[in-house]
Amino acid sequence: MESFSLSAVPNLRKSRIDLSDTGSSTSSIRYQDCTVNSRVGFRGQGAASFLTSQGLPIPSQANQSLLFEDSLVVLRLSKTEFWLVDIENTYHELIEKLELSSEPLEDVYRLFCQHSHACFLFSGEQTASMFSKVCGVDLRGDVFPVGSIAQTSVARVNAIVARQEGKGKEYYLLLSDLASSQYLWEALLDAGSEFA
Repeated sequence: MESFSLSAVPNLRKSRIDLSDTGSSTSSIRYQDCTVNSRVGFRGQGAASFLTSQGLPIPSQANQSLLFEDSLVVLRLSKTEFWLVDIENTYHELIEKLELSSEPLEDVYRLFCQHSHACFLFSGEQTASMFSKVCGVDLRGDVFPVGSIAQTSVARVNAIVARQEGKGKEYYLLLSDLASSQYLWEALLDAGSEFA
């Protein structure tokens, strides 16, 4: 059977989020829908060595993330599972190359997080306070430092939340089931509306 690269048609990607109502324009929190941005996941006993052989740094332990060259976030979700998220959509060619390079490997499996998960980015000083309204995990900087990942529930939706820093600003990256993306987007807009 011929394989298919999920990165092959980035121009056909569409977000399910209705951005016509972006909520309170006075909120100090910046909301960004990165759902159409390139990303890929890999799992398997050989995933870590595969990524490092391709010149990518990886976090040393599970539930940690790091930033590669300003806009590619490398998330380590378990000992053998990694996701790569291109927050500025500038690493499409690298992600496509990684997908194709992993095909012949028996101990590395691609994960189709491009089409299964929504991806949001939040920044601003009050972002942790906004999350405290909808998430049971304390995401404040003193207990959830840059590089941390929480696999948790946000507004009753399973989510992955990573705190990262790039180009002089801190932000939170959130990945969750695509089917709940509009609900979650609206819940987070509502949670952040009080922060002017």
